[in-house]
Amino acid sequence: MSWHRLGSVAPAELAAARLELHHAAQAVAAVGATLLEPQPDDSHPNLGWNETLQAFVGRAVSGGTRAALHAASFELWLLDADAKPAARQALEGRSLDEAHAWLAEELAKLGVALPTSGLSRTSYELPDHPVAGGAPFSAAAPAHAELARWFSNGQSALAAPAFSGKEASELRIWPHHFDLGSLLTLATNEDGSLARSIGLGLSPGDDSYPEPYFYVSPWPYPKESALPALVAGGSWHTEGFTSAILSAADLLEGPADRQEQRLGEFLETAVTASRAALTAG
Repeated sequence: MSWHRLGSVAPAELAAARLELHHAAQAVAAVGATLLEPQPDDSHPNLGWNETLQAFVGRAVSGGTRAALHAASFELWLLDADAKPAARQALEGRSLDEAHAWLAEELAKLGVALPTSGLSRTSYELPDHPVAGGAPFSAAAPAHAELARWFSNGQSALAAPAFSGKEASELRIWPHHFDLGSLLTLATNEDGSLARSIGLGLSPGDDSYPEPYFYVSPWPYPKESALPALVAGGSWHTEGFTSAILSAADLLEGPADRQEQRLGEFLETAVTASRAALTAG
């Protein structure tokens, strides 16, 4: 996958589009939540990033049908078994209830049987936004396309061989936090529970950082005194959670043609530092 140059929309101007995408993604998650067997880790409603489609894509249901949210055009899609759009609906001017209703109607047209209660709404605690109370979604904007570039680059970087081996879980987008991430399992206890791990991923922004950022999180959280210096940019966040953080501002600092290299160096050195911190106890 080629790198998509970032920065055509300033990170500080992405928050409104990010919040709307986060809420719109709940409609895609609702398809998996309704039609798939519940999983202990709540992974059945989660999403993947499809680089070819430039869309958030849910898990396959009956007949290989998948719901998707195309980021740049801000449209809901239903994909057929060949991952081609069978139906599209722009979200501009429509409410989240209308988005659910459209998906239910189009799923029925494709022969996907829904329960009589319809699509189950997700019940995650999300960042507040007027669309949660029934307000209509806004029009697609350059910020939506810029966020698509962040997710594309995150997918490419986090799927690199160094982070996607046998230790790594599936790289997915979790609808409650809206982050793209995976977990490196370093050790387990006798009962199979995690003993040591490293979570790594991309957040498009949240309560801790309003702009996109990449994170590498050792667990159990090491003592602050055991955290090695980060030699390729970024900083340690230790308030409330412990993670090596590379913020949008840090990534975009310097020559634009070094963005991909800068991110790769951060991830590699932050994972190495996290392994060292966990070994040190």
